[in-house]
Amino acid sequence: MKKKVLIVLSCLAISMPVFAAKLEGNVNKLNNAAPVSEQELTIGTVQKYVHNGMAQDEVALALGSPNIVTQDANGKETWIYDKISSSIVGRNKSESVMENSTYTRYFWHDILTFATLGLIHKDVKPELKDVSQVITTQKTLTIIVKFDHLNKVESYTYHMSKF
Repeated sequence: MKKKVLIVLSCLAISMPVFAAKLEGNVNKLNNAAPVSEQELTIGTVQKYVHNGMAQDEVALALGSPNIVTQDANGKETWIYDKISSSIVGRNKSESVMENSTYTRYFWHDILTFATLGLIHKDVKPELKDVSQVITTQKTLTIIVKFDHLNKVESYTYHMSKF
C-alpha cells in the first residue's frame, strides 16, 4: 500500500511542472488576445485590435459592447461606441503676496532697511491668502465600425476631442 501511494505521489510530482508549463502557455495566449472589458477604451486600442475583415465577435472582444447598433436598408450593421470621461482636479493652497508682483517692492524695502541699519524700518509682513483652483476636463471618444453583409468589418473611423 505504501508503495502505491509513493508511486502516485512521484507521478504527481513529475507531472506538476509539465501541467504548470501548459497552464502558463494558455495564460500567455489569453494575455496576447484582444483586451478584456476592464481595459480602457482608447484610440490606440482601436488601432491595435480592429482591422478590416474582422468578425463581429472579435470586435466585441476587443472593444466591448457598443453603445448603439444600427442597421441600414441592406442589412449591414453599424456599431457606435460613444465614450465620455470627466476629470475634476481641485487645488487649495495658501499663497504669499510676495509670490505675486509685489515681491520686488518688498525686496527693495529689505535692502533699504539693511542699508540704514534698521533706522527706517516699517513692520511689513507679507499677507497670506487662500487660493483655490478647480480644473475640469472632459474627453469624448466616438468609434464607428461598419460591417459588410457577411458581418465582417468593412470600415471603421474614430474621433477624439478634449475640452
